[in-house]
Amino acid sequence: MSIPSQLNVELFRDGNLESNHIVNFYNSKSNSNDYFFPRSSVKPFQIIPLLYTLSIQNEINLTDEEIALFASSHSGEKLHTDLLLITSEKYNLNLDYLICGAQRPFHDKTADSILNDNNDFLNIHNNCSGKHLSMLLFSKVLNVDFQNYYNLNHKSQANINEFFYEIFQTKDISYGIDGCGLPAIRLKTSDFIGSINFIKNSKYSEFWDRVFNAYVRFPEVIGGTNRPDSNLIKNSNSPLLAKSGAEGVMFVTNNNDSFLFKCLDGSKRGVDLASSHYLQSIGLVNNSPFESQVELYSRNRQNNKAVEIKITKNF
Repeated sequence: MSIPSQLNVELFRDGNLESNHIVNFYNSKSNSNDYFFPRSSVKPFQIIPLLYTLSIQNEINLTDEEIALFASSHSGEKLHTDLLLITSEKYNLNLDYLICGAQRPFHDKTADSILNDNNDFLNIHNNCSGKHLSMLLFSKVLNVDFQNYYNLNHKSQANINEFFYEIFQTKDISYGIDGCGLPAIRLKTSDFIGSINFIKNSKYSEFWDRVFNAYVRFPEVIGGTNRPDSNLIKNSNSPLLAKSGAEGVMFVTNNNDSFLFKCLDGSKRGVDLASSHYLQSIGLVNNSPFESQVELYSRNRQNNKAVEIKITKNF
């Protein structure tokens, strides 16, 4: 098996090295035995069993915006919470049953506004609340008890697990517990990336196309204002799906080439800088996503440049 390529993200203060993030990089041709937790980057796949089941029962036809919400890690902005409320009412789903927990919105202005109004953060502000809402809908469609939808042995999770066995073409899969309380899949990076070629030529191809188009059409629903994956999608030179994951993960595909970035120290800063820099270097996106990351991480509270950022490749 080949050793993964790496991107080194170095931050210098006053000319002195202060931090160094090492980011493993994989593409469609990588052949690696590395295991990882995709975390939220698995969400584009995780929604497909629901879409497939709905197509068989022919009861509900989700909109692209709803698919984007269900496959999102949103920032808790009004755009997102309004869509959650509308979608839950449309399908008669009780938001009180979401077990993701209350969370401070990723969007600081939204969070500050909530605090200034003396209101509490709610479960709908949780970045994974869209995924959890899809699990409630899946339970309803399967006509099973939805109160334990987060358990690995629940019918909805069992269906998703069988789907993962199929598209990742392996049973070498294990689970931990995600930050939002749902099962967190662990598998080989090569099996994860290789699933795109399989799924495009399978009975799930039309549903993958729907997910891909939802990402392209509604990037702000996927993440939110100035979120790295949303910015990659909006600033791509061709249709692109990008999905970040906790602990320094970024997955990107244009359906021809797929890319996976994993920062070894789990740094969001490291993976956001590395992925946007690399994708710009190969012409997949313009320079806007990388420049926005450099501005974010190189300037201090006085908006003065305090840090130099250098990214090198070890291929």
